[in-house]
Amino acid sequence: MKAQKRINQARGQTPPRRRVADIICRKTSQLLADCDEALYQSLSGSRSGARLLTRDSSHTPEIPPGSVSLVVTSPPFLDVVDYASDNWLRCWFIGIDPALVKLTVPRKLPDWQLAMTNVFRELRRVLRPGGSVAFEVGEVRGGNVKLEEAVLPCGLEAGLTPRLVLINDQKFTKTANCWGVENNFKGTNTNRIVVFRKEPAGQG
Repeated sequence: MKAQKRINQARGQTPPRRRVADIICRKTSQLLADCDEALYQSLSGSRSGARLLTRDSSHTPEIPPGSVSLVVTSPPFLDVVDYASDNWLRCWFIGIDPALVKLTVPRKLPDWQLAMTNVFRELRRVLRPGGSVAFEVGEVRGGNVKLEEAVLPCGLEAGLTPRLVLINDQKFTKTANCWGVENNFKGTNTNRIVVFRKEPAGQG
């Protein structure tokens, strides 16, 4: 938001007011344009079970044990991102004050690993046997810390089995320049998805 305000001031521009609800409905219709009736029914059936939690992900008693097939998540990348400011729009949309949400953003790698281990223990609790976790991290601090290497022992400690590490080496678009990020120079230049599995009883 602050970065966009600076761009507006530099260009002497005033963005027009827009009807956000109408835009979201239009975009949603475009995304669902190729859905058939069976998929609509499936999505509609899933809606009643959807939950939004604003709590520490290492403690989610609202989620029953062994009830989740797949977890897709991305934890804080140490202290390199201001998550409260970056997510102000999402919070505004669902009526949450980001200042009231306690975030886990450790500054030191051992503290980060301890926090992630606790999260993995909780993920293992809620996963079904054979369920998987896709854990998206990146390289930080100028590429000197590769978080996939740091997170693998956390999952193992929690009793999960590593299955693969997928590395996406990306080239930034012009949008990234809004934050002063240059290709392969600053920020997080690669995405690393670490996949873990909860082995069925008697396996692993």
